[in-house]
Amino acid sequence: MFSQQVVFSNHKLNKTIVVKPGGKVFLGYKGYNGMQEFASNTVTDITDSTITLGVDLSFWFPNKKPNSSTNQYKIIRLSDITHFRKRSMGGELLKNAMQIGAALGSIYLLSDLYINSSTSRSNAILISAGVGVALNFTVKMIFPENAKYRMKDGWNINVKPNELRPVGRN
Repeated sequence: MFSQQVVFSNHKLNKTIVVKPGGKVFLGYKGYNGMQEFASNTVTDITDSTITLGVDLSFWFPNKKPNSSTNQYKIIRLSDITHFRKRSMGGELLKNAMQIGAALGSIYLLSDLYINSSTSRSNAILISAGVGVALNFTVKMIFPENAKYRMKDGWNINVKPNELRPVGRN
């Protein structure tokens, strides 16, 4: 059995976006009773009519109650997708590195503020909270978590098998 890939294409824009298993996507889709729902996770499986996000943990933990905030396991019909955005692995790594660097940098920069006796503890806490909120807002502005493309703008979905390349040849 070959793995498959989802190809989003827009002929007006002459643009094609390929999503393979292991890639991260943000999808808007028609959910329960046709209501708009959103999901963002790693693609684990692609069939001719569905895309699966996340891992079904009920196989390994059958007695555990489901918790939507921890996994977001979803099987979504391709015909129900209304919005999408592909998240690159490099972008995700850069986002995580930026968040960690910002947290460590703010600790380093604000350590003098905490030690300084001329600043009250409540003012230091407020300044620290403000820096944290500003850093979080900046990361969200640089790496938005929303749909970039809408299906109604001329995007089509196709499922194709992954291209196989012979080993040792160019």
